[in-house]
Amino acid sequence: MANDDNNIIERIRGGETSEFAQLVKRYGPSLMVFVGRIVGVQEDTEDVVQNTFVAAYQHLKDFDPQKASVSTWLQRIAYHEALYHLRKRKRQVMLPLNISDDVPDELPEDTTAQQLDEAIQQLSPEDQMLLQLYYFDGRSLKEIAYITNQAGEVTAREVSRLSSQLFRIRQRLRIILTHTRSHE
Repeated sequence: MANDDNNIIERIRGGETSEFAQLVKRYGPSLMVFVGRIVGVQEDTEDVVQNTFVAAYQHLKDFDPQKASVSTWLQRIAYHEALYHLRKRKRQVMLPLNISDDVPDELPEDTTAQQLDEAIQQLSPEDQMLLQLYYFDGRSLKEIAYITNQAGEVTAREVSRLSSQLFRIRQRLRIILTHTRSHE
């Protein structure tokens, strides 16, 4: 599929702009799920995905198949569009959690999917998106570094930073879940 996507991009760059509809059809549904998990509101999700495709079309010249697949490139644009949207809406909620050494390594055994989802909703949008990319979308740390990094350059340092950040996010989730259980 990567070669097919790259061929579509080349045809669009060559003037066959109607070919862009193939990319929208192919990647629109997965971007709706990706953005929807973070943005939450259907209309806002649709706006963010539409803005993603507009930005992608405007920046087709910047697409480099040596750096990422079309899917990863589109997710990178969607990531930044969603964060911009959330900042504009001032939805960002920062959870002031002090992480200590007594945080258990695992989630409580009887954690339900609903409890986990509610705990994730208490994280910042950036943290939610990192969880989405790593656990739900199965992206590698290198791909996530490309998606989340403004400059688009992936370094070993950036990958290491992401690994540490995911560890801290998991700790926050455990704290939230433990705190929620102690108040039930």
